[in-house]
Amino acid sequence: MMNKKSTKRKPLTQEQIDKRTKTVFKRKIRNIFTGMGFTYVPTNDHEMVIGLRKVEIDALFIFENIWLLCEDTIKSANIKEHIRTKNEAFGEIKKNLSSFQDKLIELFPDKAELLNRYDVGRIKVYGLYVSKEEVSLSEDEDKLFSNLIFIQPKTLNYFQWISQCIKLSARNEIFRFLNIKNSDIGNISSSNADTKITAPIIYPKSFTGLKNGVRIVSFMMSAEDLLNTCYVLRKDNWSESIWLYQRLIEKGKIKNIRNFLASKGAAFYNNIIVALPDTVAFCDEAHQYKTIDEIGALEGNCQLVLPKEMNSICVIDRQHRIFAHYESGIPSKQERTIAELRKQLHLLVTGLIFPKDMPPEERARIQSEIFLDINSNAKLVPQNVLLQIKRINNPIADESIAQFVVEQLNKQGVFQNLLQLSTLDNGKIKTASIVKFALRYLVTVTPAEGKQSLFNYWDGDKNALLAMDGNAIEEYVKFCVSTLRNYFGAIKKNLRKQWDDTDSKLLSVISINGFIIALTRQLSVNGVNDFDFYDRIFNGWTIDFSKDGFKYTSSQYRKFSTQILREVFQISDEIIATI
Repeated sequence: MMNKKSTKRKPLTQEQIDKRTKTVFKRKIRNIFTGMGFTYVPTNDHEMVIGLRKVEIDALFIFENIWLLCEDTIKSANIKEHIRTKNEAFGEIKKNLSSFQDKLIELFPDKAELLNRYDVGRIKVYGLYVSKEEVSLSEDEDKLFSNLIFIQPKTLNYFQWISQCIKLSARNEIFRFLNIKNSDIGNISSSNADTKITAPIIYPKSFTGLKNGVRIVSFMMSAEDLLNTCYVLRKDNWSESIWLYQRLIEKGKIKNIRNFLASKGAAFYNNIIVALPDTVAFCDEAHQYKTIDEIGALEGNCQLVLPKEMNSICVIDRQHRIFAHYESGIPSKQERTIAELRKQLHLLVTGLIFPKDMPPEERARIQSEIFLDINSNAKLVPQNVLLQIKRINNPIADESIAQFVVEQLNKQGVFQNLLQLSTLDNGKIKTASIVKFALRYLVTVTPAEGKQSLFNYWDGDKNALLAMDGNAIEEYVKFCVSTLRNYFGAIKKNLRKQWDDTDSKLLSVISINGFIIALTRQLSVNGVNDFDFYDRIFNGWTIDFSKDGFKYTSSQYRKFSTQILREVFQISDEIIATI
């Protein structure tokens, strides 16, 4: 009997690894957009002469007259040059759209009907640059590459999650990202009949218990209209605004509600809470427009009039009740049932109407407070959501400033793209414990008696900061970020091998917290210093950050900081005992 020879697979070359990675990345992008109802045109590997240059588009996605030109990349080498080239190519396409359309029809005759459905003048082209790695651009560079819209990894993951949860109905998220309005899609309509939603007002009373002139009305609205006009301020989306507080939509919850709808054919009885747009209007029985102050006194029927505009109604609570009616695009018995219910079922909605001159931050505070009040006695609100709501309500709280600092640290410098800002940021350094147990004490504007923070050393307008002035908060955050970049920049330089080692504990939460606590404790001795000072004191310091050699656990941040104070900052034990 012959012995079978064991055959070992040859290790993949870097070229093969890159090829596989790119294939998976392209499939991810394609699944997201086709899952939202866009049609895929396989333009990859088709070089075209358009205008003054040769161009190649990795993928084209079309919905009605909306054309998304997609460029994907997995490598960051020479990224700026690659971006410049694609920006110029997309610029030529926009200037020579008719030639581009003709060339596509020539290359893809089977897609001729799709490509020729709209006149060139009605086609709206968007150039998307999708990178597997974070792309960091300055404001000037962003303006320079004006033909491109960048979809960062976090944003792409968000779109993937939403498309998996609510299928075709996730398309409105892409439109909100691109700032596309109803009037931009399809042919221009000359009729005004389909541009408004009218709903009888059930409860027009003015007494809401809310301050600052906020009013409420209750009304019934079809699930379809609500689905097509609402949006949610989810804190995990693409926006960098601090006025975001809602959690990600949950697949399981959506599935359960959808099953209930399909089996019972009825809506849940409790109401949905929304913020209505400033364009809301009111009519009496004679179809005369009235102000909200007038409708409470009307004895007859009165109606609420809303523009039929996607992404115009902000959902404060019960987002799952709405999105369970999503359009799946799958020809199934359940989808046919839900499709009928979308039109038939009318949901009870309570809408907040804000004074038109109320600042967005004040609106966000009121909305987040309502969300918290409703959910505090229901499902436990996640800690990251609570932290975000706290930041909206008090932006100079120590944890709020710490969160601002984390976000800025992640943009550039030693921690660029290393920190977890979202539940969608897999594999990054988790920041919740860093904020809670270390960073908040370094940046607080109200240090405990006998303690110091960076606030003591900041020479900005402290009174303005304490009055929650936005510019002052921004300047203080910059100061904190600069200090931390100098400090950790020196650590990285002197411990580079362990910094780059993915198995090292140097970039663990335990180590980072220890370093931050040490920086905070030494302030009363050394104050705030520049990179050269930190570089000098960390020069020559050795410590074993291997998994077996690093002796500290998650509860020993302060103990590790004491070693740093003793060995790096050369502070005596007598002084360490007092700080």
